[in-house]
Amino acid sequence: MNRERFRFFHVMHHESDLMVGVPHNCFHPGIERCVEGELVRLRNILLDYSKRDPRFIPSLDPIDLLTPPSGGAFSLEGEEAEEVLTMISCGQKTGTGPMAAVAGLFAQQVGREIVASFGEMEVAVENGGDLYLRNKIDLVSVIHAGASSLSDKMAFVVPPGEWGICTSSGTMGHSFSKGQADAVTVISSSAPLADSWATAIANRVQSADDMERELESVAGIAEILGCAIIVENQIGIRGKLEVKLLSLGE
Repeated sequence: MNRERFRFFHVMHHESDLMVGVPHNCFHPGIERCVEGELVRLRNILLDYSKRDPRFIPSLDPIDLLTPPSGGAFSLEGEEAEEVLTMISCGQKTGTGPMAAVAGLFAQQVGREIVASFGEMEVAVENGGDLYLRNKIDLVSVIHAGASSLSDKMAFVVPPGEWGICTSSGTMGHSFSKGQADAVTVISSSAPLADSWATAIANRVQSADDMERELESVAGIAEILGCAIIVENQIGIRGKLEVKLLSLGE
């Protein structure tokens, strides 16, 4: 955590556990209330839709938008359509269930709401290991991989822009993974999509022997700008972003 660059604060709401960072000179007490309000709004949207479509939360496979028994097209209104459709679309692109995108979606929507409410600024929102970042100058994002000897030894140099930097693991954390990777980190311009891709790739990595195949597939996915896979003491990296080897002191 770069505490010289950002002032961080912690917000929890039910399953969501966010660490939010904004520049020190941009901090306002109302930002915390803004984050809490956005988390309530997002959670209510997903719970409301899941009551109508019981597949939405538990499914580990892609689903279509709910169609009513009568056979007519089911439509959502306004902002609800954006959140629900984003998660369903991410699942369809990556071969995962819609909830594979939820942490990245919440982080991204919170970050965007801060900017919309308090003005243009750098923002970092970390949600259970998944990060939404809006940065104006380069930022170094360290790759954490739990007990692996390579954990915190490598980092992506992230240029100015809006990013999702998301990690899935089969050996650490509470999120379910079908694989055994210590870490699969994906960087994309969309945080929910990065979240879904990290889950999808991590699901397929059972050992270091799977790394080359998965990294070859990443090379053909335009939405993935950077990907790192760590399995025990081996690491593989693909993408367009600069990678930095960290010294023991960093």
